[in-house]
Amino acid sequence: MKLYSMSASRYGARCLIQISAKGLDIPVELICYPPPASFQSINPLMLVPVLDIDGVLLPEAQVICEFLEDIEPSPPLRPDGPVLRARMRLLIRLFELYYDPAARKLYPLLLSNAHQRAEIANAALVEMNKYLELIAKHLSGEKYAVGGKLSLADCALMPPFAQARIICPALNLGDPIRENKIIASYFDATRTDPHVATVLDSLERHMAGIRPSSLT
Repeated sequence: MKLYSMSASRYGARCLIQISAKGLDIPVELICYPPPASFQSINPLMLVPVLDIDGVLLPEAQVICEFLEDIEPSPPLRPDGPVLRARMRLLIRLFELYYDPAARKLYPLLLSNAHQRAEIANAALVEMNKYLELIAKHLSGEKYAVGGKLSLADCALMPPFAQARIICPALNLGDPIRENKIIASYFDATRTDPHVATVLDSLERHMAGIRPSSLT
């Protein structure tokens, strides 16, 4: 198997946390952004991650994560019992369907001038804060999102939260992760998990060049 990803991909990072936690020996091929035209043969949508399973190309981060859980159930990154697993999947859905589309509006603004980005950025931040509140209501209030241990919910939430802590200040929007007390407490606690920390360290390092001074 081989995983295609990008150095600053929050969805690729989701898979990398899981791969680290399970101790899987899966090589990673990092491609540049924007992807080269040749990558279209791997994923016509030109998106990462993609898992190459002996020639079978599997896109979509959550599909990849569920596949990896199925082939290597130990240690489990799905909590015990149907209720906790439903809560895990709910947190992932809240992120993918609501929070991430709002946060995604910020990325093009990194290349626009201050006048163009201010109104869109502020509107996106309002949406992000609304959905952070919703996500916060379903967190366990403990170190991990649900079930008392690292799960696929943490794999999904932590990389985009780390990115928001870099991108939002770069756009003069403050730090929405830090400003939500429940989310901030969750982020700080889960950030200490060694598998999460390793992946986020790399993600943050590759985004280190994003600064307000580079956006004028």
